[in-house]
Amino acid sequence: MTQTNCFYGYHVGDGIITGIPVIGYGAQRLVDIGLNQWLAGVQAEEGSLSKEELSRGNEAAQDNLDAYFEKWSKERHMDSTTGDAAAREARQSYMGGRQIAYEALRSRT
Repeated sequence: MTQTNCFYGYHVGDGIITGIPVIGYGAQRLVDIGLNQWLAGVQAEEGSLSKEELSRGNEAAQDNLDAYFEKWSKERHMDSTTGDAAAREARQSYMGGRQIAYEALRSRT
């Protein structure tokens, strides 16, 4: 069930449950509590999945950078130290750029 469908279903159910004499209001509050807990769980899971996807993407990007500079240094007949240094510099620049972007986006909220 999507959040939008749940939202509309909630309002339909709200009208029905609240209309029950004597217990309607209390029953509706119980539905509210359950729905809030469910929604918090869904949002936490979505956040967890997003973080996992970002982590995999970062690892793949770093692996690609390492492979690129390894190939680059071999094609130019350089020693591995030069290729490793270039890869470390690229990784540092990549991470620094991500940090700057993260801070800029975070300051806008």
